[in-house]
Amino acid sequence: MSMLLMLVALLGAVLVMAVGMAVVRWGAEYRGGRAFDADDVDSLSGADGVGGYWPPPAESTGQEPVLPPHVLGRVRVLLREGREAEAVEAVREATGMDLYRAREAVALVRRNAQE
Repeated sequence: MSMLLMLVALLGAVLVMAVGMAVVRWGAEYRGGRAFDADDVDSLSGADGVGGYWPPPAESTGQEPVLPPHVLGRVRVLLREGREAEAVEAVREATGMDLYRAREAVALVRRNAQE
């Protein structure tokens, strides 16, 4: 029974691939054989981004991180009490940031508080 199910799944995958190839061929014929030319793509002349990523401007890196006001206040209180790990967890829970980004945000709040 499981062998029959695997065979049906394999045939389904082959059918999907065949239909996909037929659609690509039809698209190529419809565009006059130019299926994947870059004529329709706008080039980004003078862009200094790498791989489609552009870092924020230098003047914006020293600002407070974008956190909700209640979270920012809580982080400041926790940092004054010396509870940085809890501040990172508060940022993660409130915003859904990963650990690295949450640590960066807390470090930025700490740096701005010291200035």
